[in-house]
Amino acid sequence: MKVYFNSHDKFYKNPFGAVKTDDLAEFKISIADTTAPAEVFLRIWQNNAEVLHKMTLISEINGEFTYGATVQMPPAPMLVWYYFVIHTADNRTFYYGNNAEYLGGVGELSTEPPQHSYQITVYDKDFTVPQWFRDGIMYQIFVDRFAKSCRGGILPPVEKNILPKVRYRNWNEPMQFHQHPFENGYAANDFYGGNLEGVIEKLPYLKELNVSIIYLNPIFEAYSNHKYDTADYKNIDSYFGDNETFTHLCKEAEKFGIKVILDGVFSHTGADSLYFNKYGTYGENVGAYRDKTSPYREWYEFGDGNSYQSWWGCTTLPNVKELTPSYLDYILRSDDSVVKLWLDRGASGWRLDVADELPPEFLKILRREVKSKDPNAIIIGEVWEDASNKISYGAQREYLLGGELDTVMNYPFKDNVIAFVLGHICANTLHRRMMRIFENYPRDCAFALMNLVGGHDVVRLKSTLGEMYDDPNVPKYDKQFWKLSPEAEALATKRQKLITLLQMTFVGVPCIYYGDEIGMQGLSDPLNRATMKWSDGDSELLKYYRCLTKIRRERDVLRRGEYKTVYAQDGVFAFVRFNESEKILCIVNRDNEDREVRLDPDCEKLVSLIDGAVESSKILKIKSLEGNIYELYD
Repeated sequence: MKVYFNSHDKFYKNPFGAVKTDDLAEFKISIADTTAPAEVFLRIWQNNAEVLHKMTLISEINGEFTYGATVQMPPAPMLVWYYFVIHTADNRTFYYGNNAEYLGGVGELSTEPPQHSYQITVYDKDFTVPQWFRDGIMYQIFVDRFAKSCRGGILPPVEKNILPKVRYRNWNEPMQFHQHPFENGYAANDFYGGNLEGVIEKLPYLKELNVSIIYLNPIFEAYSNHKYDTADYKNIDSYFGDNETFTHLCKEAEKFGIKVILDGVFSHTGADSLYFNKYGTYGENVGAYRDKTSPYREWYEFGDGNSYQSWWGCTTLPNVKELTPSYLDYILRSDDSVVKLWLDRGASGWRLDVADELPPEFLKILRREVKSKDPNAIIIGEVWEDASNKISYGAQREYLLGGELDTVMNYPFKDNVIAFVLGHICANTLHRRMMRIFENYPRDCAFALMNLVGGHDVVRLKSTLGEMYDDPNVPKYDKQFWKLSPEAEALATKRQKLITLLQMTFVGVPCIYYGDEIGMQGLSDPLNRATMKWSDGDSELLKYYRCLTKIRRERDVLRRGEYKTVYAQDGVFAFVRFNESEKILCIVNRDNEDREVRLDPDCEKLVSLIDGAVESSKILKIKSLEGNIYELYD
């Protein structure tokens, strides 16, 4: 007996992928055998209960029996799981479920219930994501290291803070790595002076890069240079400017067609903060640590001897109890709550730090409050895995069911395209892993995924692609001077162009980490947070980025068009983005030798959108470590 089902093929499952609440989903399965099965069932698991739907015979052609069933999805958002049960005429039972890799598509036949079921994400039928975000190109800025303006933040000669801070005189000075004076670990107390006025002055540069969304790492008052240790949620750090500077930035950015998104760190605050005040910066009897009657005391979990719970053991980052009513009011619910206040001041949305660690109810309230203030504000979660079925702290999360996030950071995209370009996986594996995301995510969410390939938490893209080894035994001070050899950098640049081509043509919103577009290098943080190299970056790589971002900006089909993989073998990966009037082919060859590809479907003429070259052969020749974007003409 041969059985076939393919969840990626609309003949077998329609609609493809995630389904809206109350909508109908059609299933078919083909069984080739000498006799028809006695019974075929579609086994659905939802709400912790099993439902068997008997499938009916649709057709019989030359010993192949096709069975079908139509099932209405539940009225409430949830994950639904399914596989097939086949009872043969001779009293045997077979099961057909998801494949061992849990990637969807073609499954596997077994005599035992399958290890992996197929997933259907049933999401709220009213769920939508703002179109402006889906159409955008993002640029991530670590403010202290991006651009410095003499009209910017205040670097006072005398600190109000009892902890010393280091201010570099020169933009290109080596980093210093100071031990925190009172806690374990790196102090992150060194500053180069990048500020919001510097960002304003670089808006023309970002416009030339066709950026339409700026994502700022945290900018609220905080002790560190990274600002993930919030000291005051309602004020801009004086090193970066002030609240009026931020509003001015948003207004100036809007003139360039650019919106600004903020980083919200709501699972913990800084120990050196208005709320906690461990070191007395804000007065002797102020804050939860020093005053047991403080209104902020109930935000934190204290133990014996004023010990407290902190984020992953980092004592500079005390955890908050997010569902404390006064905290909910302060951050979310009040008329002047943090999330609303910054929307009023010009922000267009939030990226939520460590969304895994924010309770579901907190996220639901956040969405309700943010959308009530501005329905077009975007909400992005930091989730490193498949966010549709993420289990966090023993609970199934509901990020993408329509009541919490709009979308997430697409770390699977980053991991898989890098693995492919480095030769760790083949093109077919890349295709299947990408299809798993498409299958599991609501369509609006998939088209709004934050497709990053670099960022402040990972090794710089150029260093990764040059396969620089981050030796843990070498001090960070020494490693900041490491550079790829000329040969390794040349190879890394070719690989980076392949990844950038994929990033700028794929479904989702491409996000450029500042400096990647000029080939900056750097190992794990903070080495990936060096100052922007305004005077000595790779101008040819920047030109390539500008070319690809311009193509994406000008071609609606690359932002909104449908997607189909058309070739995925060995080191060659190709897909088509298409709509009713346009069809564009994107193809890359990561191999070290030239390849020939017969296109499926064939076309009469291909015109490169990068260099204007015209191809008319049915066989497309693609050089080693190169890629291209073609408009297809039938």
